Amino acid sequence: MEQALLIASVTWLAVLSPGADFAVVSRNSCLFGRRAGLAAAAGIALACWFHVAYAMAGVAVIQRVAPGALEIVKVVGALYLVSVGITTAATRLDPDAAASAVSRRSLGRDIATGALTNGLNPKTSLFVLSLYSQLIGAETSVPVQIAWGAFLSLSHFAWFATVSVFLSRESVRARMLRHQAALRFGIGAVLVGLGVALLLTHVGPAPGTRS
Repeated sequence: MEQALLIASVTWLAVLSPGADFAVVSRNSCLFGRRAGLAAAAGIALACWFHVAYAMAGVAVIQRVAPGALEIVKVVGALYLVSVGITTAATRLDPDAAASAVSRRSLGRDIATGALTNGLNPKTSLFVLSLYSQLIGAETSVPVQIAWGAFLSLSHFAWFATVSVFLSRESVRARMLRHQAALRFGIGAVLVGLGVALLLTHVGPAPGTRS
């Protein structure tokens, strides 16, 4: 019971920590509405299963099959965040045409944005690897490991869906759109900064990971 509470607490602390996921959901919700924000949240939740899959398979196996995989993910993920950040800062949305822009948004595109943001984030990779190697453990049965994966995924969706619902409220969104230049540049700067920080940070296997 104590171990379960520890795992749940650590997971929620990680989920609530501001980062690229939060920035992307905030951007979608404020600029493009609730549907876009919830779609990004769903994409983030789906990407959690990608991290869970290789955490269960064992980082040692991955390192043998694809040495330096985390470094490759780091570079690709960093460049993706920089790209999204620049696009966010450069894309101006006319408040008078906001409803039309929202209706033209592709649900698949917004889900993909959330999935790529989370799936290519090496910080999430290291967290999930550490969670499964240090707290859950390889000796834990597969059904229980999958159950924790579901908890991780649902926790991400619950939090970011809540963020989206709040930020996409008409009163909040209208205020944000009136000051969208500052919002776009602020979120864009955060995403670019996170991408640059990833490029400058060495990423290696989580301590104590095992197959």
